[in-house]
Formats: sequence, structure tokens, C-alpha cells
Amino acid sequence: MTGDSPNPETSGDCQQPGSPFVRALLLAVLLATAGYVLLPYAVPLLWAGILAFATYPILTTLRRVVKKPILSALLMTVLFLALVLAPLLSFALPLTQEILTEVAKFRGFIQNPQATLPAWITHIPFAGARIQQWYQNFRTHTPSLSIFMDRLQSHLLTFGDRLFAIMTDAGKIAVKTLVLLLGLFSFYLKGPELWKGIRTLLLKWGGPAVEGPFGQIAPVTRGVVYGMFFTALTQAVLAGIGFEVARIPDALLLTFLLFFLALFPMGAVAVWLPASFTLLAQGRTLAFILFLVWNALVVGGIENVIKPIFIGRSSEMPFILILLGVLGGLEAFGIIGLFIGPVILAILQTLWQQSVREKTEQKSS
Repeated sequence: MTGDSPNPETSGDCQQPGSPFVRALLLAVLLATAGYVLLPYAVPLLWAGILAFATYPILTTLRRVVKKPILSALLMTVLFLALVLAPLLSFALPLTQEILTEVAKFRGFIQNPQATLPAWITHIPFAGARIQQWYQNFRTHTPSLSIFMDRLQSHLLTFGDRLFAIMTDAGKIAVKTLVLLLGLFSFYLKGPELWKGIRTLLLKWGGPAVEGPFGQIAPVTRGVVYGMFFTALTQAVLAGIGFEVARIPDALLLTFLLFFLALFPMGAVAVWLPASFTLLAQGRTLAFILFLVWNALVVGGIENVIKPIFIGRSSEMPFILILLGVLGGLEAFGIIGLFIGPVILAILQTLWQQSVREKTEQKSS
């Protein structure tokens, strides 16, 4: 009995609160370790969070019919897999193979000293003859051709190696796709609780001043996602009409490709501009000009109408700031920066507005 009795001194030591510095150090070590463990899957988890933010209103509507949260979260995840992810992956792999094939053809064309430009290039209004003349001068000027070939070879090899690595690294892609789906399911199921916990911690550490900036994350994220999606959808419909009227080959395939690329800034141009040259190859110069005008003014101009409508409703950010956030985020963080950039600028704008308002109130009091 004596050996089992608690030691008062030991019990008293265990009940002491301990050093705040040690607790903070342990917490920092744990957070750093957790961040190191999750770092390889940070991008899929961020994508899952962004998509959950954007589609949560749909989940709320679905839960009116499917009452069990786990079933509604599972159904939303399956719908995302079937309607978005599966078509995107099935379309991306053949497209990557086609790009590699075209890159190889272009490399062979440049390396062939007897290669000539297609005949339809001479039909390009105002520029065809100049392009032909420039090409002839370029071919006969050996130093320029040698320098160009060396740089082109380097860029093409780098580009081809990256695409080939993406195609062959199927294991990592599968794992990250699984992480994305599991993260999306978890955010659908426990998203509100997680969001409430993050909000509580921020209010505890930062005080009431973080309430305004924190509240900008959800609406700005939804505004950017909706703006990009509906802009790409509208551009694809309008461009598809142009493809069909102009009788561009593979119009439906080009329309789907344009929809996916239009999610990125100036992505639609990468589809309709090369497609327009098929009209020149057929000798249809007037159709070529009208097709360019339609896509440049209507398809390209609609982006400046739809995006401000959706993103402007979600925040008080001016459109130029949103555009800088999208472009800067894309350059700094890659594709996911399309959403991170505007959110960061929205939070900074809110903090700045709060600071100005507080100083104004202090002066007036």
C-alpha cells in the first residue's frame, strides 16, 4: 500500500503550470514538424479547401434533400470526381501526348535546312510577304540560325522533359488526386467546425481586429472561383459559335479545350488564334479577319464584363487590384495563386481600411 500511495511532492510538481516558453517551444516544434509532413500535399489540400469554399452553397442545398452529413459530403465528392476531375484528367493526358508530338514535328522542321513555310502564310493580310522574306533571310544567315537552334533546342528539351515527367509520374499524380478527394470530402463533412476553430484561434491571438480581414477569405474565394468559371464558360460558348460558323475543323474539341484554358488569364487566345490560321490555309481571308475580330472583341472582351461582376460583388476591391492579385499570384505560386493572390490583397486592403478608420476615429474623438 505504501509503495502505491502517490508522492505529494511529485503530484505537486505535476500540477504546476509549467513554463510558457517551454509550451510555446513545444507547440512551435510540433507545428513545424506537422508542416514538414504535410508540405508535399499542401497544394492538393489547398485546392480541396478552395473548391469546398466555392461549392459549399451547393452542398447546403443538397443537405435539404440528403439529411445525413456523411452521405451528402460523399455525394458531392463523387459528383466532383465524375463531372470535373475525371473529364479533366481524361482530356489532359491525350493533349499532353499531342503537344509532345507537335513539339517533335516543329523541332524536325527547324532542323531541316530544306524546309519551307506553308503556302497559306503568304495569304496573311499585310504580313504574309514580310514573314516569307524574314524566313528566307533567317535561313541564309548562319550565325542567327545557329544561335536560334541552340536556344530552341534547350527550351524544347526542357519543355518536353517536363511534359514527359508529368506523363510518366502517374504514381504521384494518383496519390495527390486521392489526397485532393479525401481533403474535399473532409472539408464538406467537417468544414464549418474547422472554420469555426480557426476563427476562434485567430480572435484569441489577434483580437477583434482580425474579424474583418478573416471574413474576406470566403467571399473573395467564391467570387474568384465563380468569376473564372462563368467567364471561361461564356468564352467557350461564344468561341464555339465562332468555330461552328467559320467551319473550323474539330470545333467541339476546340471549344472544350478553350473552356479549360480560359480559366487562366489570356488562355482562350492560345486556342482561337492558332485555329484562325486554318482559315488562311483554306484561302478564306475574309473569314479569317471576321473570325479574329469576333474572338478579339467579343470573346476576349466578355472577360472584362463577367469577372468584375462576380468578384466585385464579393468584396470592395477595385478590378485592377483583383487583376494584379490574379496575375501576381499566378506568377508567384503557380495555378493555385489565381486564388491566393486576390485573397491576400483583400485581407491587406481590409487591414489598411481598418487602420485608416481607427486613426480617423481617434482624431475625431
